Amino acid sequence: MKLHMDKILVTAATLYLVALLSGCNQPMARNALAPNMNGLAETYAQNDAGIAVVNDANDRMFVDDLRRATLLDKPSMLSPFPVVQD
Repeated sequence: MKLHMDKILVTAATLYLVALLSGCNQPMARNALAPNMNGLAETYAQNDAGIAVVNDANDRMFVDDLRRATLLDKPSMLSPFPVVQD
């Protein structure tokens, strides 16, 4: 009886291990219908190009903001003489 029970336990453990390792394998078509898309309307390359444009504009705006914050964008109004501006 003990030998029969051991055989059942080994078989059950083997089947459990096989089921655990195999998992539920779905077809590739259901997992990735549009594999080259990053969102609904852009591919990864288009997304990267858009991010590069935004980062470039942000870098240029940062320089402008820094110039305004340090008051280097126009002449000082403290001069007693008239200052010609562009």
